[in-house]
Amino acid sequence: AKVLGVSKSTVSLAINNDPRVAEKTRRKVINKIDELGYVYNRSAAGLTTGRTNTIGIAVHDLPNPYFAEVCSAIESVLGSNDRLSFLCNTGESIERQKKFIEGLIEHGADGLILCPAINTDFDSLKLIFDRRLPTVLIVRDIEGALLDFIGNDDPLAAKLATEHLINLGHVRIAMIGGGYQTSSARDRRSGFYSTMNNHNIPIDPTLVIDCDASPEGGEEGIRKVLNSASPPTAAVCLTDLVALGVLSELHHMGLVPGKDVAVASCDDINEASRGYTRLTTARIKKKEIGDSAAKLLLERIANPL
Repeated sequence: AKVLGVSKSTVSLAINNDPRVAEKTRRKVINKIDELGYVYNRSAAGLTTGRTNTIGIAVHDLPNPYFAEVCSAIESVLGSNDRLSFLCNTGESIERQKKFIEGLIEHGADGLILCPAINTDFDSLKLIFDRRLPTVLIVRDIEGALLDFIGNDDPLAAKLATEHLINLGHVRIAMIGGGYQTSSARDRRSGFYSTMNNHNIPIDPTLVIDCDASPEGGEEGIRKVLNSASPPTAAVCLTDLVALGVLSELHHMGLVPGKDVAVASCDDINEASRGYTRLTTARIKKKEIGDSAAKLLLERIANPL
C-alpha cells in the first residue's frame, strides 16, 4: 500500500477480487505483490474473519490407490474454492489421528474430512464435538457419532461380486478379508452373507477369512482356504488390494485365476485392469465420494447445523 500510494483497504479488496476495485488498480496491486514477494498472512486474517480457509483430510491408508483417488478429488474441490488442505495418513493409529485433530484445532482449521482409523468411536472424537469442528466422515461411518457421512453402498458392492460368481455356477465360495472392525468391512461381509443366503447356498465358516486389507492379507487368506480339506472354487475379496494378493498367490501356486479359482472383488482401482489377469470388480465411484465430501463440508462450514 505504501509503495503504490494507496490505502490498505484498497490492497485488501484487490487481493480478494472485490468488484469495487478497478481492474487496472487490481493488476497494479497483484504485480507489486509478486515483485515484493509478499505472502498473505492467513493466520492474521483469521483473527478478523474467524476463518483460516484450511481444511484437514485424514485417512487410514493414503498409499492405497482407492484413497489416493478420493483425496485427489477432495483436494481439487477444496483448491477450486481457495481452501488449503492438510493431509494426514493415520496408518490406523488412533493416537496419530487424535494428534492431527488437535493440531487442526490449534491452528484454527475450518473443518475436517475423516476416514476413521480402526476402533475409532464416539469418545475418540470428543474433541471434534467439544470444539464444534465441522466434520464429514468418508468411507467408514461411526455408529452414534451423528456426523455427516459420504460413502459407498458396500452391501450392494459385495452382493454384485458374489452374485457374479454364483451366476457362473460356483457354490463353494470363500470370503477373503473383512471382519467387524469397520463399518465398510462389516457391510461388505454382510452383503456376502445375505447374497449366499438368498440363493440358499450354505456358508462354510472355514472359508470366511479375516485378514489385513492388503495384498499380503490376500496372499495369506487364499493359501489358507486352498489348503483346507475342502477348498473353494471361487473367492470374493474385501478389496481390490486383497484380490491382487490373491491373484499373485494363485500364480505362485501354479493355478490360473478364472480357470482354477474364480475371483471377484470391490473397488475398481486402476491397477485392477493392469495385471496379467484383469480383475472382475464392483466399481466404486471414488471421485464422486471425494467431490461430495468436500462440497458437503464447505456447506457445513458456511451454514453450521
